[in-house]
Amino acid sequence: MRILNWPFLLLIPLIIFLFFFYKKKGAALKFPSINMLMSGGMKRTILHKIGRYLMVLGLLAATAAMARPQSVNVYGTGSQSGIDIVVLLDVSISMQSIDFKPNRLEVAKDTIDSFITKRSQDRIALVVFKATAHTLIPLTHDHNILRDTLRDTGDDSVVEDGTAIGMAMVVGLNRLKNSDAASKVIILVTDGENNSGDVNPGTAAEMARELGIKVYPIGVGTDKMILPIEGTNDYETYPNGIDEDLMKHIAEITGGKYYRVNKSHVLSDVFSDIDKLEKTEFEQGVAYEYTELGFVYIKIALIFLALGIFMDRFLYIRIP
Repeated sequence: MRILNWPFLLLIPLIIFLFFFYKKKGAALKFPSINMLMSGGMKRTILHKIGRYLMVLGLLAATAAMARPQSVNVYGTGSQSGIDIVVLLDVSISMQSIDFKPNRLEVAKDTIDSFITKRSQDRIALVVFKATAHTLIPLTHDHNILRDTLRDTGDDSVVEDGTAIGMAMVVGLNRLKNSDAASKVIILVTDGENNSGDVNPGTAAEMARELGIKVYPIGVGTDKMILPIEGTNDYETYPNGIDEDLMKHIAEITGGKYYRVNKSHVLSDVFSDIDKLEKTEFEQGVAYEYTELGFVYIKIALIFLALGIFMDRFLYIRIP
């Protein structure tokens, strides 16, 4: 809480002093008889003072309202610790294979989404690729927009089909090369072999090593690829085309680790490895929201004053 007009609070002890310690000498009234005195009012008890106490509380609440108290809500923190991560997601046609239910791409998206929710302190970027690669979301702490974008990602996110692993890695490296994070990671999720693009994945892996960036390749899919035949309800089966030797080579050069995911829960092993990486700190803005509380104190003051005046002047009659 903060007080904008705090000098008004100095009136509070003055009000309390006047109520408890200042005694006003009342005027004397003469009654010709005891009977008239008894009929002039009720006997004074502690109940007679309730009205006055309520009026004083009302004055105190009104004084507090004039001081303009405000509640303060803080959003964000001064800094967050974490690592920089770029997720490279293959969205080629082969990722529509139904050997994973409902298909490889949806399982990969769900697993990545779960990963994002567990990495609240990290900056994460999302890059999609087929025959070409481009960034959907740059490195960010805003995981809500990241997850929304991931949810809308499909095989139409990139037009030309193919699997440009080397090109995707270069796009990811460009996102990380100026990072100040102590740990920089690329997670490569694919189900195929490099067959597009002008960059050799081995060359991209050497670049990653020079930049101190670890690459975790993840081969998604079983031994068979099952794709729907367009215009029918039938499916056609193809041999799986993951270039595991290439994936292992990339991991070895960069100091990462290769994972073969033929079941979705295997990806959790990646999370435990990344959790062990070194942390660093990023400055993050802090937003403050102020809410006026004066109106609440005014309502309280009006209620106390109304009740106090009623009880003091009408309900209980005081004899001076």
